[in-house]
Amino acid sequence: MATRGDRARKMSLWNTPRLALRAVAAFLWTLLVHYFGVRLRQLFRPNERCLGAISTWGSGLAWIMGVRVHPHNRREGPMGDIVIANHMGFLDVPVLLRYFPAVFVIKMELRRVFYFGGCLAKQGHVFVDRGDGDSRQRAAADLAAVLEQGDRVIVFPEGRASPGAKRLPFRRGSFEVAQRLGKRVELCVIDYLPDRRVLEWDVNRPMRSQLADLFGRRRIDVSVEFFPAETVHDAERLADRYRDIVEQRLLAHDAEREALAAGGPATGR
Repeated sequence: MATRGDRARKMSLWNTPRLALRAVAAFLWTLLVHYFGVRLRQLFRPNERCLGAISTWGSGLAWIMGVRVHPHNRREGPMGDIVIANHMGFLDVPVLLRYFPAVFVIKMELRRVFYFGGCLAKQGHVFVDRGDGDSRQRAAADLAAVLEQGDRVIVFPEGRASPGAKRLPFRRGSFEVAQRLGKRVELCVIDYLPDRRVLEWDVNRPMRSQLADLFGRRRIDVSVEFFPAETVHDAERLADRYRDIVEQRLLAHDAEREALAAGGPATGR
């Protein structure tokens, strides 16, 4: 009987040409958008964040990776100034950028990645070391500066990827900034189909190998659900409410999948 390792090795042989082609395409696409969509434009407008170019990059990357997005509903109304989403893994980035021209609040480790860390900094993303109180304060100030300049920010308030249905606590720093500045926040719920465990992001594994797994897949299906943007009146309460909404939606998705696997009727979403 073939072991799981044998099946993985066999799959990797099939995925290698696809992985190589997509990796090259993604690299060239990233360079193209960064230099012609961001750096060239910044020659004339040095402080511009070029959110449209960043969104175009995300949409193109999703296409290169074979990502198919399945929206549960249409997003309607004015966009939030801060987009709040649960964090499943790397796929969240291109999926959200398809809908929201924005910069991200990003962990500080990515700022130190050779070459690409500098590109991210030039694009105007906000960096934070969540284990450092001073870094969190600087990130809150940087987030406020982005919002005051009229740009949009995507935040994963859990602070790390969490692929299960049970959610980590939502840090309320971004909610507090939105409340202080009178900015609106908008919630999105992301899920990986048909079973998020197949694509789960393991914080204990190297990023490079996990990206290789994703780029080698023939097709990836991701669902996204939108909620109306709203003004923040109580940052702590809204952070907790959003966290509960996300967990309830993901648990509902799991219940529906289990019902379908057992041959029962779908519960509906």
